[in-house]
Amino acid sequence: MDNYEYNVNVLMPSYYFEQDENWIREMLLRLRPSVRPKVSVKYSEVYQEYFDDEPISYKKINAGRKAANTRLRNFVKNYASYLDGHVSDPRVFQQGTSQMNQPSQGVA
Repeated sequence: MDNYEYNVNVLMPSYYFEQDENWIREMLLRLRPSVRPKVSVKYSEVYQEYFDDEPISYKKINAGRKAANTRLRNFVKNYASYLDGHVSDPRVFQQGTSQMNQPSQGVA
C-alpha cells in the first residue's frame, strides 16, 4: 500500500480493523458518493457478524476482516464500473438462414 493520504472525507464503517483503513477508503472512493454510506454500513454488519460468530478468540479479527474485505472487494469489482455507466455493447447475432427465420407462406 502506498503512503498517499486521502483528503476526501469518506464515511468509514463503524467496525473495521485499523490497518485496513487506507484500503477500505480506497475501495469506497471507487464508488459513487451516494452508494458509499450503504456499503460502509453493510461492511460493518458483515465484519461484526463474522467477528461474533467465530468461537476461537484469536481468530475473531481475521474472520471479520476476511468476510468484510472479500465482500467489499467483490462488490467494487463487480459493480463500480457498472454504477459509472461502463457497460459493454449488446452482442450482435447473425441472421440465420433456417426455415424458422423465413416468413411463413400462406396455404392456398
